[in-house]
Amino acid sequence: MWTRRLLVNILFFILSTVTAFASDPDPNPCSDDPSNPDYNPNGCYLPLDTWVYVLVIAAVIFGAYKLHQKQKALTV
Repeated sequence: MWTRRLLVNILFFILSTVTAFASDPDPNPCSDDPSNPDYNPNGCYLPLDTWVYVLVIAAVIFGAYKLHQKQKALTV
């Protein structure tokens, strides 16, 4: 029973990897040629989205809260 599940999982991961590498990549994603239909004047600049900043701030607040709880429990 567990061998069948293991084989299905291995097959799933192999097929997902193969399909990820099977796509035809853009030969020059950072092209500075304006005649390219996928021309981006910013090049390959990828800014962080706002949610990434919110996630980092939430993690810092949560970590500070947990450390505060732990410190309060040690002093009592």
